[in-house]
Amino acid sequence: MQVKNETLLLFILAAVQFTNIVDFMIMMPMGDILQRALEITPFKFSVLVSAYPVAAFVSSLFGVFFLDKFDRKKALLFAYSGFILGTLSSAIVPNTASAEVNYALFIGTRLLTGLFGGILGALVMSIVGDVIPLERRGRAMGLVATAFSLAAILGVPLGLALVNAFDGNWHIPFYMVSSLGTVVIPLIIFKVPSIREHLDRQIQKPHPFETIRVAAKSKNQQLALLFVLMLVIGHFSIIPFITPYMINNVGLTQNQIPFIYLIGGACTVISSPLIGRMVDRFGRKRMFTIMASISMVPALLITNLWPVSLWVVFTITGAFFIAVSGRMIPANTLITAVVRPENRGGFMSLNSSFTSLATGIASMIGGSIVVQAGPGEPLEGYMWVGIIGVGFTLVTVILARWLKETNTI
Repeated sequence: MQVKNETLLLFILAAVQFTNIVDFMIMMPMGDILQRALEITPFKFSVLVSAYPVAAFVSSLFGVFFLDKFDRKKALLFAYSGFILGTLSSAIVPNTASAEVNYALFIGTRLLTGLFGGILGALVMSIVGDVIPLERRGRAMGLVATAFSLAAILGVPLGLALVNAFDGNWHIPFYMVSSLGTVVIPLIIFKVPSIREHLDRQIQKPHPFETIRVAAKSKNQQLALLFVLMLVIGHFSIIPFITPYMINNVGLTQNQIPFIYLIGGACTVISSPLIGRMVDRFGRKRMFTIMASISMVPALLITNLWPVSLWVVFTITGAFFIAVSGRMIPANTLITAVVRPENRGGFMSLNSSFTSLATGIASMIGGSIVVQAGPGEPLEGYMWVGIIGVGFTLVTVILARWLKETNTI
């Protein structure tokens, strides 16, 4: 399908991803604040982080049955509007006298947000796959991936700065994200074209279970889903505890944490478009192997870091940002190529459900291994989380070589 302004469309999709990523990402650097405010252990914090991806897993799984039955624009508008309402609910969740009640209410709002936010990633990737030819898709994925970079550079540091300015009020970032959403929604309404070519291809409308039936029969699609599962667990088991580890083990202050995201995001703003072009030039599998291999080094360094100079911390975390976001660009490009366009929305929703499932599993893996004697005490066991993450990454390097691309559209 041809659109009049690909750049504007990719910008809007990146804006959707930006707000979605900030909403989820802001939880991790607030880890120490939330553990103290809600009086919870590292394991309970991992459960809180997992609430969004668990709900996203459920909604993405249901999305398999209906995403290919609607105009992509209408589906995007519906999901994004629900996501913004969920984010607003996290902002207005009350502070009661009981920390346990606050914790339960917050989990509830994260579940609500995840129900809608879970299918946004699938819709964004489906739209890119429908509109951008495969030979230029790597660059497009790179541009959309800058949402992660901007979330790290602008969204997370700004959100944390507001939290610090309002004496640790963790509600503030969610007000910020929901406010930004009120700007993005009109852009979707007036600037995103109707995208229904996938409907025209469906001469015979597929059965609601067709996507799962095809996936159950296709070893290639099963391999792609396993690839996604292993890939996400490989890095997300590490991410939720970066902030608590940096504060309690490496010696950073809460005010220094935003610089991790600011510097890491700035690095990926430069690296993501470059990696996207390299994917188109040198091949998706080759670039994935290179970026996945590189990512293992900073992953091990972060999980074994001791008190060092700030420039060492920022160098290692910056390299981690570059490698983790960089390997997702060729990975996502590969995933869009294992299914035909008329079934892409359903499969990408299935893929999104596996991504969400992996995120929840990864967070729980980290939370079950990492222990802390009390507030302000060092975290223990983080080293093993890094080793496990690297093990999963090694598996994905092998799986990527076995994936077969089945479409060129």
